[in-house]
Order: sequence, then structure tokens, then C-alpha cells
Amino acid sequence: MKKSLIVLAALAAATGASAQTAPSSSVTLFGTIDVGLARVTGDTLSRTGLSTSGANISRIGFRGTEDLGGGLAAGFWLEGGLDVNTGAGKTSGAFSFNRRATVSLLGNFGEVRVGRDDSATFLNTLIFDPFLTNGVGGTGTFVMNGAPIQISNAVSYFLPANLGGFYGQAQVAFGGQASNSTTPNLGDYRGLRGGYRQGPVHVALATGKLKGATAAADVTANNIAGWYDFGVVKPSFIWASEKTATAKITAFQLGASAPIGASELRASVGRYDTSGNNADWTKVSLGYGYNLSKRTQLYTSYGHISNKAGAQRAINIQGLGAAGTTLGGTSSGYEVGMRHFF
Repeated sequence: MKKSLIVLAALAAATGASAQTAPSSSVTLFGTIDVGLARVTGDTLSRTGLSTSGANISRIGFRGTEDLGGGLAAGFWLEGGLDVNTGAGKTSGAFSFNRRATVSLLGNFGEVRVGRDDSATFLNTLIFDPFLTNGVGGTGTFVMNGAPIQISNAVSYFLPANLGGFYGQAQVAFGGQASNSTTPNLGDYRGLRGGYRQGPVHVALATGKLKGATAAADVTANNIAGWYDFGVVKPSFIWASEKTATAKITAFQLGASAPIGASELRASVGRYDTSGNNADWTKVSLGYGYNLSKRTQLYTSYGHISNKAGAQRAINIQGLGAAGTTLGGTSSGYEVGMRHFF
């Protein structure tokens, strides 16, 4: 009996020690549900109905990490977009992990991430826009000339997080064309992004190139953005440029957000210039959000576009679409909605 007790005690001690030293892991279900009532108008038609992702992109995802020991960790991230007004996914109505599908190796060296991810040149136009590019108020300083938002077949390296506020990313994506193809580099992407974030200051810049079927069709994207958080107000700016051999579009946005108790005010004005013609336009946006909790917000936004004679840009929102307008015309939109994080 005593021998049995000694053996059981030894096994319990060994099991306890193993549990204390075993690598830990975690998996998290997360997402955003955002839906609103919206109306968009132009010179030729208007639309009224439910919109989605007016304040934050509606999505559902899974992410997790595993401690591998020795300062290493493995991570994964799967995230797909949703149209809450219909319940459909973002890939021709079907659900897919279109927003992100990556696996990572992390350590003191930083992070190596592989799979489908945000492009390096998109992130600044997202982070520094007070409307996060969403809804009737969101900026148009991305995908003006074909630069990607998310990109597949990507390999990214991120600098470690302990560099005194400095951060950086290098990204390579493969188009996957055959070596004997007439367009062997089609779809290849190279991007760099770097920045500094410490205290109230945050600035970043990015550059990248997406290869086209010919050199003339290559898209080069550059941007720089920043904010300074004064506490009572956080002004921001974005400058972005996208060009091919035959076209160049330059955009500049000034924005601001201001917390007032449980509320937040948002505003921006953007100017978009097409080189060599008068297909230019200006957008003014205003927004208000009231936080019912840390996860739930009621919001309303308004946006107005004024086109020059060669442009007919219209407000276009997810779930509802765009209201057509004429050359040199105007377009406006408003929405009232609710956003919930989980």
C-alpha cells in the first residue's frame, strides 16, 4: 500500500511539473457586426436601404498562438468579411477567409507571416482615416488605380516590437505565373512599410509595386500618414499616390477625431487629383458615435462629394451600392447604424 502511494505521489508530481512547463496555447473567436440604415443620392438616382460596415468592417474570425518554448511562438489568423444586411459572405455571396488567412512564426527576431494579408501599402490609408475607410464618410485614398487592399500568396517580415516605438514590414507576394508565360511577373507585389509610434505621435510611410501584364500596366503606390493625439482632439493626415505609365492619381486627406465622454466626433476633408485632366473631386465627411459600452456603438455619418467637369465619383457603401451621378455632378449620403464587437 505504501509503495502504491509513493508511486501515485511520484506520478502526480511528475504530471504537475509537466503541466507547468508545457507550452501554452490559445484560440480566440472574434468579430464585428455592423449594420445601418442608409441613403445615398446622386444627380441621376438615389438608393435607400440597409448598409453594412458603416463604422467597422463586419467580419468573423479565429486567431490563436502557441508557445513553442525557447522564445518562439506559432500563430494563425483566419478572418472573413460579411454583409450583415443579407448574411452573405464577401466572395460572390459565399463565405471565405478573404480578409486574412495566415500562419506566423514569432520570436525575438520579429515575425514571419505567410498567406493572404493586408497589403503593406493599404494599411496607412486605413489606420489614419478617422472613418477607417468605411461607410459614407470613408476616404478614397486607396485602390484608386489598382493597388491591392488584401493580397494573396504573401510572405511578410515584421520587425520586433521592442525598438523604442519604431516598426517596419517587408512584404513579397507571388503572382504564381509559369516561367514560360508571356507575363511571368503578372500579379507579383513588393511592399515596404515603416513607422514610429510613441506616446501621442504616430507617423508611417509605405511604398509598393504591383506588376501588370506589361511594364506600362505596373501600379506603384506610395503614401505617408500620421496623427498627433492631444487628448481632446486627434488631427490626422494622409497623402497617397498611385500611378501607372499612363495615369497618376494623388490624394490628400485632413481628418480629426475628438472624444467627448462616451461620444466621439469624426471629420475629414479629402482632395483627389488625376494628373493631366480635370477628373478631380473633393469629399467632406462628418460623423458621430456614442459608445453604449466598450464593445457597442451607435453611430451616424454624412459624406458629400463635389466633382470637377471630368469626374463623376459617387458615394458607394457596402451592402447598398452607389448612387449614380453625372460628370461634374455631386453625390451625398448618410447612414445611422450600430456596431458591436465580440
